[in-house]
Amino acid sequence: MSKAIGIVESTSIARGIEAADGMVKQAPVKLFIAKTICPGKFLILIGGDVEAVNSSVERGEGILGEFRVDSVVIPNVHENVLLALEGTSEIKYYDRQWALGVIETFSVTACIYAADAAVKAGGVQLIEVRPAVGLGGKSFVTMIGDVSAVESAVNAGRDKIKDEGMMLNFAVIPYISEDVLCKLI
Repeated sequence: MSKAIGIVESTSIARGIEAADGMVKQAPVKLFIAKTICPGKFLILIGGDVEAVNSSVERGEGILGEFRVDSVVIPNVHENVLLALEGTSEIKYYDRQWALGVIETFSVTACIYAADAAVKAGGVQLIEVRPAVGLGGKSFVTMIGDVSAVESAVNAGRDKIKDEGMMLNFAVIPYISEDVLCKLI
């Protein structure tokens, strides 16, 4: 069954908590994030089957009403994006020299779109998708693979979000040091 990500932002923390509760009670979804983010907003991020996520996001929108800042459902998201959001990506082949790719964005939604496009480009493993928590509203995704695969993946992620104006910065680091990679994993 097709997987999706649902993102809902609120200007009210109290109403955001209420919406998160209503969303997880509405349908069988995985709650990835339900917490405050800068500057004083509340972020809810869920994942699951497309129909369940759609239903839950609609419920959250209804609860938030005028306090809703934004909401989106991203259907057909790659399974590795869900794992990277949870921090449960399994990194294989530690005995290789890896390239590291980073895409930094101004929004959670842009980061997830970029991560999804990057992993679908092929040849990379997502390490982490870090959505806005403790980052001043910014988000980033990290990935590893061979140099050419990481370059292609980062370009695919950048291309996906370039027209939205949400791209902040990116890096491709050929042969990332083992010390740095171990701290990121």
